[in-house]
Amino acid sequence: MLIRRAELGDLAKIVQIEGLCFPEETAFPPGMFAYLIRYSVSLVACDPREGVIGFVMGYASGSMGAVYTLDVHPQFRRIGAGSSLILALEEKLSLLGARSVRLEAALDSPGALELYRKAGYRERELIRNYYGRGKHAVRMWKNIC
Repeated sequence: MLIRRAELGDLAKIVQIEGLCFPEETAFPPGMFAYLIRYSVSLVACDPREGVIGFVMGYASGSMGAVYTLDVHPQFRRIGAGSSLILALEEKLSLLGARSVRLEAALDSPGALELYRKAGYRERELIRNYYGRGKHAVRMWKNIC
């Protein structure tokens, strides 16, 4: 598996994977992904045969970093793609000066919560209705330096 910087040529595959991971009402629109590819730290995980199988996008602002989104194609989960992507993003954000990283994860997504906990993230606060009415999230933090 190769982790590399996302390119605009990856946009269609990123949008497809997002559609498999999130319902339409909470999925990022293609224009948002095009913007993030240009202006954020955007990385993709690539399988030699399948191409892009996952992606992560985030940013650093001063000593704080944030994860906008991390998606892995459902057929390629539990092979280390998510862990590799979050680690690669943390490394890039650290080089940009981030000392801690935050993210939000859906409470009804045990796989994502497990991934982030294993990566060292800890829950700090509940965010009610983050993904829509009755769909709560938890804000998680990790010190990376």
